Amino acid sequence: MSEFRRIPGAVTAPRGFKAAAVNCGIKPGTYDLALILSDQPAAAAATVTTNTFRAAPTYVTQEVVSDGVAQAVVANSGCANAATGEEGMRNARAMRRLAGEALGIKVEDVIVCSTGHIGDQLPMDKIASGIEVAAGQLSEDAGEEAARGIMTTDTVPKFVAVEFEVAGTTCRLGGICKGAGMICPNMATMLCFLTTDVAIDAELLRAALREAVECSFNCITVDGDMSTNDTVAILANGAAGNAKLTSAEDDGYLAFREALNFATQTLAKNIAADGEGCSKFIEIVVTGAESWEQAREVAKAVANYNLVKTAIYGGDFNWGRVAAAIGSSRVSIDPANVTIRIQGMTAWDGQVADYDLAEGCKALEAKEVRVEVGLGLGHAVATVWTCDLTPEYVRSNAAGEVCEVSDPEGD
Repeated sequence: MSEFRRIPGAVTAPRGFKAAAVNCGIKPGTYDLALILSDQPAAAAATVTTNTFRAAPTYVTQEVVSDGVAQAVVANSGCANAATGEEGMRNARAMRRLAGEALGIKVEDVIVCSTGHIGDQLPMDKIASGIEVAAGQLSEDAGEEAARGIMTTDTVPKFVAVEFEVAGTTCRLGGICKGAGMICPNMATMLCFLTTDVAIDAELLRAALREAVECSFNCITVDGDMSTNDTVAILANGAAGNAKLTSAEDDGYLAFREALNFATQTLAKNIAADGEGCSKFIEIVVTGAESWEQAREVAKAVANYNLVKTAIYGGDFNWGRVAAAIGSSRVSIDPANVTIRIQGMTAWDGQVADYDLAEGCKALEAKEVRVEVGLGLGHAVATVWTCDLTPEYVRSNAAGEVCEVSDPEGD
């Protein structure tokens, strides 16, 4: 296990990065546009949603990182630019062009993301003005502000930064993300932007990001609903000056990978803990599986089972709902070999265990709840993070979020 320490700064903690956040008028009274800039072109990688109704910016982002190079990110909140047809695609490309021109960099090196209400066209006059203002306010101290610039129904900004050693060179990695509802990513609504000053080959960076996403953002769920806009992107500008990492066997790659995994898992858990209307954070650990994928499948089945989530919200020690969720997965199990523990109390161990129901209900009053499932099939382990399902979630999503536009016919 490599050593690293938490530091302030979010995406501007690594050397050679600046950021800004502004209100451009998409949403009233709060940041709704963010910029992140590397002082120099950086190795880049991204994963985007597999939703077939995916938003225009996800296509543009894939184009940008296809050559393994990018230098900036522009992202707006309040309007998803999804289900917007050819006009939406033109607007996503226009965002890329406007940001590139304002920053004085290659247009093809700007990652574009949007989040918010689906089906509305972007108010491009406001976007253009916001990009111009943000480009003039870039700062090495605005990493946490950038986290606020991409929030929608989030109640808190989500950010992280760590410092670690790569073959004797001090390096840093930072990240911001947003997400509270419509959360059940399957990369291959949430956005995450990561920056690092590590020098690393783009193909190796892509592999590291895929692995990190699989064990973090693909291991969370708030409501089982995949977004049209999910994107995770990373820029590595090499400003730390370490010997460039080109192989997984290189000295220092393990430290980078562990820092990246820590950052993405921290951000992923922050999303689950901030689920819309939630009152409790839930960790589901499945052990004794034949493979990690099998363990995660069972864990996700439990995490997405609404009756489990509502029971935990209500403080009901109803382990039978966990059992039903396990059985709903596609994994073939023998109940006689399964164990179920909730808050450390064994409820099922091949048969109904001797437990105190009142004590179990009392344990569920905690803000963090741990569910452990043993499958008795092998030795693989996986963890998934989620939250409870509350009446506030229904109220929040019944009311919805409105994207304000200046001209209903577009500009």
